[in-house]
Amino acid sequence: MRKFRPEKYPTFSDALKRAWKVAKFNKEIADRREETVAYHEAKKQEAQERKERVERVIAEHNAMLVSAKEEGQRKIQKVSSVEATSSAYGYGLGYHYSAFSGWGNYVGD
Repeated sequence: MRKFRPEKYPTFSDALKRAWKVAKFNKEIADRREETVAYHEAKKQEAQERKERVERVIAEHNAMLVSAKEEGQRKIQKVSSVEATSSAYGYGLGYHYSAFSGWGNYVGD
């Protein structure tokens, strides 16, 4: 250090102090490397699980929408068949059947 940066380390003592600081720092990093790698692996695993969870929720939502759409189409078909039957009997045209008065336009008060 003193040889290549004499302006920063004017004495051998300054260079030696700095070299020891760097060595201690590198040792500290090496000691924590395993912990740091485990931390980052856990974060990657968490992100992957979150992505899978989101994809599963989206798939369930899409399936629910398809199911609701099919149910709506079944209801429309059922309603249209009831309407066809009703129009065949005159319902919706002001005609109805009453057990009391028979066929008529009276719908009640």
